[in-house]
Amino acid sequence: MYFAGKVKENECKGCKLCIFSCPEPNVISFERKGKIVKIDVRCCKGCGLCVEVCPTKAIDIIQIT
Repeated sequence: MYFAGKVKENECKGCKLCIFSCPEPNVISFERKGKIVKIDVRCCKGCGLCVEVCPTKAIDIIQIT
């Protein structure tokens, strides 16, 4: 069991602030087609920095089992 960020795709505006705040490289990526971010839950450490900087509150920390 661990924690990771999850993007609420319908609320993400694609500002990319979460990408720049993430201390782990390549965990958060920008999907050009949908103009939203994606979080690789296999690599996310669940630190929550992305949640803090998201202006639309489109990211939650969830429990992965």
